[in-house]
Amino acid sequence: MAKILCIEDSIEFFIYLTSVLKDHTLTQAESISDAFNIVKTGRDSFDLVLLDISLPDGNGMKILPDLKDSFKAKPVPIIILSTDDDIISKVAAFGIGADDYISKPPNSSELRARVDARLRAVKSYQQNTQQVQLGDLYIDSNRMCVELRNSKAGTVQIELTPFEFKILKILCGRPGQVFSREQLIDQVWGVGKYVTERTVDAHVSHLRKKISDSSVKVETVLSAGYKAAVRDSASD
Repeated sequence: MAKILCIEDSIEFFIYLTSVLKDHTLTQAESISDAFNIVKTGRDSFDLVLLDISLPDGNGMKILPDLKDSFKAKPVPIIILSTDDDIISKVAAFGIGADDYISKPPNSSELRARVDARLRAVKSYQQNTQQVQLGDLYIDSNRMCVELRNSKAGTVQIELTPFEFKILKILCGRPGQVFSREQLIDQVWGVGKYVTERTVDAHVSHLRKKISDSSVKVETVLSAGYKAAVRDSASD
């Protein structure tokens, strides 16, 4: 059973949603302001958000980036619900961070299937990314800590800032994959946030110094971005 926040002003449609998604617990927010008040007091308790576009105090699409950024403790998928079925609206929604887009009125079976698919994907992601180990670095998201484990240093905890921690976890989670500065900004600071590429470079520079004793190195890929790689101990 998941906890779902429904940002939807229609009482009738919310009742319909509760009947279709009866295996889950639904909370209704009837406006944008109501939604942010609910999220502020209970952000960590929700597993998924259903977001209507047409709301009494504004367009739901405009708040999607800020709403997504409000969930810090875990990834919370946001599914757009809208009577707008045109391709332009769908592309725009995905472009600003929507995880899915369902046209109103939704087919009950399709709605259940899509919601359950998103919930399964998040659960799988969380199970696979709570702990990451690369080379002699051990990254634990549950404890928000990074440990250096090698025969020379033993086990040493490395103190990182929250942004440095996120950057390291992203890079080490997919070693060898190049992440552009824009991708790191979106994943670390959040889509829609104004952060310059120099800010990313500064954090990477500090991160490199803190893990300098590790076999894991953050490498610069010219004109592309950064990647994590394990240095061969024989080359030291």
